[in-house]
Amino acid sequence: MKRTIVLALMICLGLASTGLAKTWTAEELSAYSQAEIEAMGNDNIHLQIAYWEWRKSEADARTNELEPQVLPLREELVIVDARIAELTSEINALRAEIARLRSAGVRHTILDGECLWIIASYHYNYGDGSQWPLIYERNRDTITDANLIYAGHTLWVPLPMLNSYTVIEGDFLGKIAGFSRVYDDRGMWPQLYEANRNIISDPNLIYPGQVLNITRSGSFGGSR
Repeated sequence: MKRTIVLALMICLGLASTGLAKTWTAEELSAYSQAEIEAMGNDNIHLQIAYWEWRKSEADARTNELEPQVLPLREELVIVDARIAELTSEINALRAEIARLRSAGVRHTILDGECLWIIASYHYNYGDGSQWPLIYERNRDTITDANLIYAGHTLWVPLPMLNSYTVIEGDFLGKIAGFSRVYDDRGMWPQLYEANRNIISDPNLIYPGQVLNITRSGSFGGSR
């Protein structure tokens, strides 16, 4: 390579000193293909130099022409990249929330005679037995047959804990506190009473239609 460069310089200098240096117009140079120039080897060195200098000047001119268009695009790219990062963060947060909701739920200890339909039909769950597949899907790791569940086993009902509860006929504070979506513990009825002293004067007297506030912390128990 060094030998080729030296030879090219010698030829150029020799041509220049003898006044035989030739120049080519852009039109003449453009008639050659790159393959033709490269195939010349050590022949026509002056032509090859002129050709590559012409190619470089053409590239420089094109670069200068495009630069004003490229700069705004680069600035826009920075904005787009920032937005992509922001959206990616939001998507990851949504995926995490979806995963949390899919795994969320309240525990239900199966009683003798219960089936998924009955559990789904409880008013404090879905109030609709046809929603039983939601419970089945949430417990596929422990239930292989939706028609076979056993008393004493625990399953998850994919619903959040309640923040309020509307009293129905036959309810009393201990019963309500024992619902899985309330406290799952009848012994926590005093917390219900204390949280609703504004509407309950006697813990033994509650009425259908009353809306009870369900607190998740306090002296009677912790949050769930």
